[in-house]
Amino acid sequence: METNSFTLAENLVPAMPIHPGSTLGEELKARGIRQKVFAATIGMQATHLSALIHGVRNITADIAAKLELGLPEIPASLWLKLQEQYNLDVKRKQLGTSRLVSGYSAHNYPRPALAKDLASYSGWSHLTVTLPDHDIELFSQLANRFGWEINPL
Repeated sequence: METNSFTLAENLVPAMPIHPGSTLGEELKARGIRQKVFAATIGMQATHLSALIHGVRNITADIAAKLELGLPEIPASLWLKLQEQYNLDVKRKQLGTSRLVSGYSAHNYPRPALAKDLASYSGWSHLTVTLPDHDIELFSQLANRFGWEINPL
């Protein structure tokens, strides 16, 4: 069975950039660690940790080093990279540089340009896509906007 694939550009912007504090909150929850306990463990005020988890504060080098102390299997450099990517995604979203459709903003693609771009991929007349349940509504809205026909399997 022949499959078609293509490489996506690195400058794709998520429709909703994810703050690294949200990732930290999910990690603590998955490990069953209470925020107050974790904050005390790494020498941070619980209110500051809560602000970080809710995206009010950003991860600095100092905070990343503290997070690495509390979660040694996750290096400080990863926390800093997540913060840097978040900052970049927010800026790109503000500038409107996004191009991808599924799960990303496609507001810069007028309907004819998008149809032409998709047609250029090896003459595809149809494409099978598997999506998580929470993305189906978004994809349906985009399909309606761009005039695509959807045939659920």
